[in-house]
Amino acid sequence: MYTTSLFSTVLQLITDIYLEFKFHLYWYFSPEVDNETLWFIFWIYPAVNIIFLNFYPIGTSLLRNQLIYILGWSIFAIAYEWTAVQTGIFQYNGWKLWYSMLIYPLLYILLFINWSIIKKLHRLAI
Repeated sequence: MYTTSLFSTVLQLITDIYLEFKFHLYWYFSPEVDNETLWFIFWIYPAVNIIFLNFYPIGTSLLRNQLIYILGWSIFAIAYEWTAVQTGIFQYNGWKLWYSMLIYPLLYILLFINWSIIKKLHRLAI
């Protein structure tokens, strides 16, 4: 789980470098580099990823429950992002909330795939 959180943190940083600093589509707090953003990247997002993976419905009727689970977390992420925009934590400059609506389910699926691969590699190493 922690390896996948590290993966998601690196993915977040790479995405932010391009979308925030190169294309200026959004930013946290202010358009410049700031320390407050690090709190979200290194603490909040990894914690959310660990919670997402910890409660992932693996042993149940897979496809239906997994899709509902991913959809639920995507709705949570969209609501969180909307709240962050409303409170000024997150600023849009060309980015639209519906872009995030398309991306969040894919990101959660990518997290699960990464976690599954890491688990298989760990079992092979033992």
